[in-house]
Amino acid sequence: MKDTGEKKDSVKKERVFDILCLVASFGILFLLPQKTGLFFYAVFGVSAFLFCIGFFRLGFTFDAPSDSQGELFAGLFYAVFGALLNTTGLYRIIQEHGSERSIMIATLLLIEALVMFALAGSGFKSPVYQRVLTIMFRAAAVLLIISGTVFAIRKHFADASVIVLTMLVIESICLWKMGRGSNPFNTLNPELQTVPGLRTPIEQLQQTFSGVKTQLGYPWLGKLNTIDQDVIIYGPSEDGFAVCGYYLFGRFYVAGSTDPAFDSPEDAQKHVVAEIPDINGVLLNKEELTEAYIKMFSRYAENGSVWWVSEYPEQTAP
Repeated sequence: MKDTGEKKDSVKKERVFDILCLVASFGILFLLPQKTGLFFYAVFGVSAFLFCIGFFRLGFTFDAPSDSQGELFAGLFYAVFGALLNTTGLYRIIQEHGSERSIMIATLLLIEALVMFALAGSGFKSPVYQRVLTIMFRAAAVLLIISGTVFAIRKHFADASVIVLTMLVIESICLWKMGRGSNPFNTLNPELQTVPGLRTPIEQLQQTFSGVKTQLGYPWLGKLNTIDQDVIIYGPSEDGFAVCGYYLFGRFYVAGSTDPAFDSPEDAQKHVVAEIPDINGVLLNKEELTEAYIKMFSRYAENGSVWWVSEYPEQTAP
């Protein structure tokens, strides 16, 4: 059996590493030279890479908020963080009078800010909060265009002011589309979660669970177009839904999808399964089903237990 304390220590170490990557991604921007060149783009690329590693790995180690207050706190955090990133980038343009260096920094921070805003929008499940957020996104879009236009006029359309206006227009278009529900994270974020502390090789993991009957049958190893290594796969069901588990950057992810992009669709057809009810005759819906597999693998990572999570009450294990 695995020690729960060791698992918690492992998660803490991973979070510290991810936070360091995130901090380094911003700190390294100070090393950018004034002139563009090979070194400039190398440092710029490293900064973007560290942000992706740090932020997205760190985000997946935390559970999604379970109540409206948690949703509100998480949404406000993402929104404020995004606003700070965006403001910092625009400030650099003004301070450096629209230099190439400031434009590159502002562009990177704008992209990261839009990620924050998208995540803020995707986290709200309450219809009331979703409605408020729609109004806020659209209001922000209008205010940004007005503010950018006024700023450019006051600066007599100097180069830096025109660049700021252009970026604000781009951001406004994105925020307006998010306000209409065109948010790419709305479908991605709830379907993909990580299992901290799981280190078992994928082949061994498949063998370990090969005798455990789940709603989507037994696991098999396959390939996805977007993943280089083998993936543990449950399903697909008769309507095409499958749950996949794979390692990326040393962390195990679980995703449910009706379009998993199998590398060999013909091979996947051989594994199509009629969904199997649990011992109480219950079939979980798609959202609950993905979460059930995450819980199954999480319990294995915590204490080595191997069983299908929906068959037993939360407080009981065989």
